[in-house]
Amino acid sequence: MKIVQLVTQMEAGGAQRVAILLNEALQNKGYEAEVWFLYLKRPAYIDVPGVRVLLEHKPSALDYFKIASKLQNLLRSHQPDVFITHTHYANVIGQVIARFCGIPRRVAVQHNPVNTYPKAAKWIDWMLGTTDIYSDNIAVSQVVIDSVDKYPARYKVKLKKIYNGIPKLETQNLGKEGQTRWNLPANAPILINIGRLAHQKNQVTLIKSLLHLKEAHLLLIGEGELRNDLQKQVTALQLKDRVHFLGEMKSQDVLALLSVSDVFVFPSLYEAMPIALLEAMSLGLPIVAGDIPAIREVLDDVGVIVPSTSIEAIARAVQQIVDSSEIANRLRQASIKRADLFSIERMVESYEKLFN
Repeated sequence: MKIVQLVTQMEAGGAQRVAILLNEALQNKGYEAEVWFLYLKRPAYIDVPGVRVLLEHKPSALDYFKIASKLQNLLRSHQPDVFITHTHYANVIGQVIARFCGIPRRVAVQHNPVNTYPKAAKWIDWMLGTTDIYSDNIAVSQVVIDSVDKYPARYKVKLKKIYNGIPKLETQNLGKEGQTRWNLPANAPILINIGRLAHQKNQVTLIKSLLHLKEAHLLLIGEGELRNDLQKQVTALQLKDRVHFLGEMKSQDVLALLSVSDVFVFPSLYEAMPIALLEAMSLGLPIVAGDIPAIREVLDDVGVIVPSTSIEAIARAVQQIVDSSEIANRLRQASIKRADLFSIERMVESYEKLFN
């Protein structure tokens, strides 16, 4: 069976990571599987086997016609049995073309609450989801399902929940080697945040919380449109020595840094099913996260949930974990146990049921 997944842009984001993990798992089970990206934003997966990019740069308005034409030609020549699209623009563009090309099984995946979509994408998704363009429509969390509560029954009847999943991860005991490799202090608390440098991820509040955490260092893994603004803020707050902008990194380096960190801090303003949070849980990191529906759904009671925009609450929660090995160890064990609910095996099995 041929399976193709389509994602809007190549970068080290959560939806992209899900597509790559699902692709690897499907290949291991004997499927002929590939991941296609509409365009290249950052070369996070450029050397991964079975990955294609339709456009080598961020597209202009006219470039979308080139992308659409190339996608149509690829689908006609490749003729996959199953076509899975991730993120709203890939859903809108890919599903219509796949239907036109006669691809028999077309699965759209909703990675965020629909109220966060751009207006045009939200309207077109609503329309496609109420017709036969989507064979199946997947929500990665209950939060996404709740976001379409006022949609027509024709849309909601197709929507099924499949949690994102990750492989079982093991802590890498790097010790002083890890601290030396990334020039990290030996005795200071290490906080880590993974995500696009964007308004949604709310790193601005996290950075300000360091003013109340006098010794803590913060690792920011990711790239995005707010990098320059965040760096200016760090300079203005005189935190340059304690905030480390590490950019996008290979997955093995991300896992290594998670393993040498003390607290995973995630004050996002909205999410659906964040992969970075699942990876932190699997590695047993104590977690401090923003009080939004998706975080409550994922964490339940295994992390410390605080108001996303409260600088003082974030700092207070982190300090409690840093000061108490008992609290830290309890949260570590709870995280590892909770992470079993979000396994790659469960995710792949659920998608296979759609195919068969």
